Amino acid sequence: MSRLSISSSSERARTALYILILVNVFIFAYRDDLRPHLNLRRTYRIYDGDLRSMLLSIYYHMDPTHLFVNMIALYRYGSELFVNSSSTKWHSILMVFISYIACGIGAFMGIELLSRYHEYQWEQKLSDARYASRCNHWLCSSLNDAIGEDVSSYFTNAWADLTTSFEFADIKLSMRYYRAIHRIGASGVVYGWMGMRLITSWLSPYHSRLDSLDYFFLIATLAHDLSESPLSLEDLRVSVLLEGDGVDHAAHIMGAIFGVNWALALILLEKVTSFQFGRRLWWWRNTGGRRLGERWEGEERMQQREQQRRENSRLLNSQRADQRRRAML
Repeated sequence: MSRLSISSSSERARTALYILILVNVFIFAYRDDLRPHLNLRRTYRIYDGDLRSMLLSIYYHMDPTHLFVNMIALYRYGSELFVNSSSTKWHSILMVFISYIACGIGAFMGIELLSRYHEYQWEQKLSDARYASRCNHWLCSSLNDAIGEDVSSYFTNAWADLTTSFEFADIKLSMRYYRAIHRIGASGVVYGWMGMRLITSWLSPYHSRLDSLDYFFLIATLAHDLSESPLSLEDLRVSVLLEGDGVDHAAHIMGAIFGVNWALALILLEKVTSFQFGRRLWWWRNTGGRRLGERWEGEERMQQREQQRRENSRLLNSQRADQRRRAML
């Protein structure tokens, strides 16, 4: 493919990046005028979030600094991923839009999985407390045998749940707060594209390699976000959340993880469609779309006709030889 065609197709990816940036700027500039449809209460939160709120959140920003930083990072990694790629498949406008939406939603889905992991840890804490407070006295055993049911566990479990909730009340409140806060911004998309850039640098033949400075920046950024993310119940204490910087570091990590897997899926899909499917399509076109085995049957018929022709030729030669012998006699 000529350089001119690649350059013209890469401009489509650049146009898609400009459109995404303009949409983010437009929503930020007119969020007050569009308040009935684009207010903060409609953005995503774990407690009652849905796909519509996720789509709104990845375009919604509250302050100009947050918008400016995200758009600069979006254009940089978007240019390296889509505009500067040597493959026209990465220049597709649809590819840019789908990657933006997929990484944003993937970051929020990762947050929901993290919240479910917090709930699982809380249930394990309650289970351990119930096991530790179970009644092993002979009176409890006698009562359970007399009734035919483990009645004592009802009281001990209720007491264990009550004492555990009071002892770790700050964690319980933090879990509710973590599920109720609204999450906004395109940071999850930016980190998703960072993860995509990392994988394409290693595995894609159509993208340039990262230098040492890029690796240092990526590792330092992800390490900071990982240290600030509430990956366990201890990280969800109220004191830790109140001392935070108001940045959803967990969404950054989840976006990067999803971006890595998204880029792997795109690279694998590109290899499959470029080789296996392409070969099958080439074979189908060159055989005229015939069914499997028809070519072999045609060769068999040709061989049979050739054999029949040779037998007819031998018979004809034999008849001519007989006629010559008779004429000589």
